[in-house]
Amino acid sequence: MTQKKHAAGAVVFRRTSDGPRFLVIYDAYGHWTFPKGHLEADESSAAAARREVAEETGVNGHLGPLVHSIFYPVVKKGVTYDKQVDWYLLEADNDGVVLQAEEGITAYQWETADEVQALLDYPQLDEVFAKARDVLGV
Repeated sequence: MTQKKHAAGAVVFRRTSDGPRFLVIYDAYGHWTFPKGHLEADESSAAAARREVAEETGVNGHLGPLVHSIFYPVVKKGVTYDKQVDWYLLEADNDGVVLQAEEGITAYQWETADEVQALLDYPQLDEVFAKARDVLGV
């Protein structure tokens, strides 16, 4: 039987006079992505998304709607499991990011939608980001 893992994250944005800027982070695996992480016991995916964004970046804000869920297989230490990641929108309260070294996040950038699209390294995030852009109308 295949194990199942559940995670949640957020497409974090802030409003500027030149349009929204989106937060991308450089993760422990050497990829540009959005903040996410696993659900704790009895935690909702929305609560996990908010917590993981704060833990990985120090950013807090208003959690918006669920924009998309993705499903994919992961092989770790010889064990295969199915992973579900629920992605929300989160409007940041400010643009101050405090990277958490213990989370393996080594860099961040606030970028326009087009710049984010060019930076994202995980193909499964293309649809997540497209749906987030649709919700925001950008």
